Amino acid sequence: MKIKTKFNAFDIEKTAPLEKIGIIATQNPEGRPHITFINSLMALNDTTMTLGQFIRGNSKYFMQKNPKVSFFILSVHTKKIWTGKILWTKKLSQGAELEMYKEKPLQRYNSYFPIHIVHYFDLVETTPASGLPIFNMIRSTLMTLMARAGAKNRSGKMRPTPPVLKPYGERLFKSPFTMKFLSFTGDDGFPCLISFVQCMTMDSRRIVFHAKSLGEHQQQIKANMEIAVFCLKTTLESVLVRGKFAGFKSIYGIKTGLIDIDWVYNSMPPHSDQIYPEKALSLVTSFE
Repeated sequence: MKIKTKFNAFDIEKTAPLEKIGIIATQNPEGRPHITFINSLMALNDTTMTLGQFIRGNSKYFMQKNPKVSFFILSVHTKKIWTGKILWTKKLSQGAELEMYKEKPLQRYNSYFPIHIVHYFDLVETTPASGLPIFNMIRSTLMTLMARAGAKNRSGKMRPTPPVLKPYGERLFKSPFTMKFLSFTGDDGFPCLISFVQCMTMDSRRIVFHAKSLGEHQQQIKANMEIAVFCLKTTLESVLVRGKFAGFKSIYGIKTGLIDIDWVYNSMPPHSDQIYPEKALSLVTSFE
């Protein structure tokens, strides 16, 4: 796909509404991938992007430590997609851009989670607006369903192990109608963000997916590479998992990727936090 280094007037206009799917991929201080839903991401001008912060999540901290960020935008009005790479440059708690966000219809009367900080990014590269890959999504979903059935048949009755994903998270991943995004660190140090990877859970500890849903990125994934997978419903329910890539296997003649989950994160407000491995509860001694 053609790559460009500037947004045009169409990109700026159509990414401005908050009624869209916005996804960013960052990396934590240890270099592990992280994925977040942020619908306030938009092209401000031909070389700058912004996002409005309304809750304090890990991604806003990570991007200030490692400014390399990848993004995905799906406009619900035009059904067009933009992807690319950006560099975090600064954040401001006042200014014209903050006032602009406050005037948007979804924020104008927001008393509970108002946008109060604006983050700024320099555009590195982006793709021209493109349509939804409907055929590829349907094909990958069917192939993944077949591979999942074959993988479960091969596993047989295995000794029970403690679950990693909670039943709610497992149900989200099992659905063929949820959006899935996959991320790992690319050779250039940027997170590689791949959209519409039609993966599903085989059980609470393993994810399977049709290898061709990775497209041109298939050759970049290596055994034991750390991979993050973000699962999102259109109702904005979501869960983020991370795990080791267990390689590709042929199941029913289908080249299938496998990920062993070892970390689960609740990405929904009002409190985003790690839920597996379980964190010990701490006593609250001050409410200041």
